[in-house]
Amino acid sequence: MVIVQNGLDSERGLKTFINMFFKTDDDLSVFSDFNYSNKIINVYTVLYYENKKYTDDYYLNFDSEGRSENLINKVFRAACANSFVHAAMKIHKINLPWGSMCGIRPAKNAREMAEDGSNDDEIEYIFEKIYEVSPEKTRLAMTVAKNEQKILNEIGKNSVSIYIGIPFCPTRCLYCSFVSTDMRVSGKYMNAFCDKLVLEIKKTAEVIKRLGAFAESVYIGGGTPTSLDNENLEKILSAVNEYFDLKKIKEFTLEAGRADTITDEKLAAAKKYGVTRISVNPQTMNDKTLKRVGRKHTAQDVKDIFLKAREIGFDNINMDLIAGLPDESFEDFKYSVDEVLKLDPDDITIHTMCVKHGARLKNAELEFTESKTMNRMLEYAQEKMKNTGRIPYYMYRQKNMVGNLENVGYAYPDKMCSYNISIMEETQTIIALGGGGSTKIVTDDDIIRIYNYKDPKEYIEKFENILEKKDEILKLKGVI
Repeated sequence: MVIVQNGLDSERGLKTFINMFFKTDDDLSVFSDFNYSNKIINVYTVLYYENKKYTDDYYLNFDSEGRSENLINKVFRAACANSFVHAAMKIHKINLPWGSMCGIRPAKNAREMAEDGSNDDEIEYIFEKIYEVSPEKTRLAMTVAKNEQKILNEIGKNSVSIYIGIPFCPTRCLYCSFVSTDMRVSGKYMNAFCDKLVLEIKKTAEVIKRLGAFAESVYIGGGTPTSLDNENLEKILSAVNEYFDLKKIKEFTLEAGRADTITDEKLAAAKKYGVTRISVNPQTMNDKTLKRVGRKHTAQDVKDIFLKAREIGFDNINMDLIAGLPDESFEDFKYSVDEVLKLDPDDITIHTMCVKHGARLKNAELEFTESKTMNRMLEYAQEKMKNTGRIPYYMYRQKNMVGNLENVGYAYPDKMCSYNISIMEETQTIIALGGGGSTKIVTDDDIIRIYNYKDPKEYIEKFENILEKKDEILKLKGVI
């Protein structure tokens, strides 16, 4: 593959769209010329594919006067992407509801444009005319940006969020590419992992104190945290209580995840140690699909656990569904949405099926949902959420999503998850612990990432390095 660009180098972003249209071993050459003068952007693109020539001559009116350098660069790169897409569409027709907006955080783009001084009309123009985003997706991004701003405005000065990664699952689902290991293989490391994690919690609390900061939210995810046995789960929850000041924590989330890992004892321990929000994630309410993707529970098990959690006193419960699971029809997905709404969870996240390289699904011979049906699924969910008073408040996109669509969290206005917004908008430092944790240090002009080891065995064996990584936070903040 050959890529030659004159006038502007946008190869990194362009490759995202090249990968959408072509295979890595395709005989493809891409040439483009970029020019900006007299408030006119012009990009001329030539594609050579299978001994044929395809071209696009792209023009766009854009006044850069008074615009931030960041926005100008984004618009220029979008123009290059648009010209490539227009040429590539002459070869392959694919669905691009988000146009040339290739980042994973569309709502963040809308928020930053507003902070840069753009009004709603200008943001809409940039989305639809410059990025060529559909009107429906433009409205969604702008709505999410406004809803999440309410939480962002409430983030405390000198506050941080805490993420604790538990990299264990009872089995690995067919579609999963998250940081998790099958308990049948890694279960022998659980006790040692949790002992080390308690020490990391203690160390992190010391680091936060030295920073003069405080923990505003705690999120225990994975993996499946409730894969831990009762003793180890209580050990972790107890350590959070002992070392962090829970009086200052607005939100404490535990992903209970799979119904086959949740017990009355674990729910009681979560309540005892101050967890305010849990996730009970069915992904689908169709038993045939649950079995197909490798889940060892039924839809009825999900309902039973949800009702038990309500009975114990949890008044903020999230549930996840995936649109486009293998061999599921629109009616199957509609059934799942309707069944979940009967339970009336406070927060529902609608994920779009994503075929990642790390998932077993990548090599499975199953039928994936067509883009047209995927759109219908998401539109149905969006309308149902609106009718029940839930608002879209966070959103993200991923590579290899079926239909090039998005994941959206819908919640009652007073039940929006602040951690979900913080992780998406990257305005607050998030300190990550445990397996596969990714710390994000937010500075005035950059985001610095520090990674923990993913594998439980490696986490245990290299734990001294984990503690050193926590001291690195102090160095980055100029404390030591």
